[in-house]
Amino acid sequence: MSTSIATKLRTARALNWACYLGLLLLFIARNLFLPGGSLALWLVQTVPLLLVLPGLLQRHFRAYLWLCFILLLYITNGALHVTMPDRDWQHGILLVLSLTLFFSAMMTSRWQRMQ
Repeated sequence: MSTSIATKLRTARALNWACYLGLLLLFIARNLFLPGGSLALWLVQTVPLLLVLPGLLQRHFRAYLWLCFILLLYITNGALHVTMPDRDWQHGILLVLSLTLFFSAMMTSRWQRMQ
């Protein structure tokens, strides 16, 4: 494996974890601490992300592909709510984190297959 791919892979994995944890923290803050949130909504938002966690910990490239499919739901939700007139700041953060995680997970899976 060339050093450039190894460096890119290391950077992408760090970005993956930063955005992944950022999404989980956003859902915790939004549903458990801010008004209007609920425990049921928090579970609906976090369970899909937690389903791929074992594969991410094992660094399996298919887990990153499944994460990309799951993230399409979050990207759609964020894009829909950002364009609404009564939008909240959380939806913009959701959209940015989801898009960043989507692209970094996609590239991580690609670079892992190149190994």
